Amino acid sequence: MSDLQIDEKTARISDILEQIERLNQMVDFHKNESGEESMMRQYEDMRNEFLRELETLLSSFKINVQIKDIAV
Repeated sequence: MSDLQIDEKTARISDILEQIERLNQMVDFHKNESGEESMMRQYEDMRNEFLRELETLLSSFKINVQIKDIAV
């Protein structure tokens, strides 16, 4: 893997973690304050997509993780 590929992957991992942090805030808001379950589920689905992508990216670094919060 070239340095450029590594830089791109680490940048994407960082971006995904930031997105997950924002989505966690939105899920918490809709869960605890707005009560809108459909919005909460949409944000959870988006979060799960990012988690799946994160798993894939980490595996390219030979880091095997299993994220328990991913809903099937």
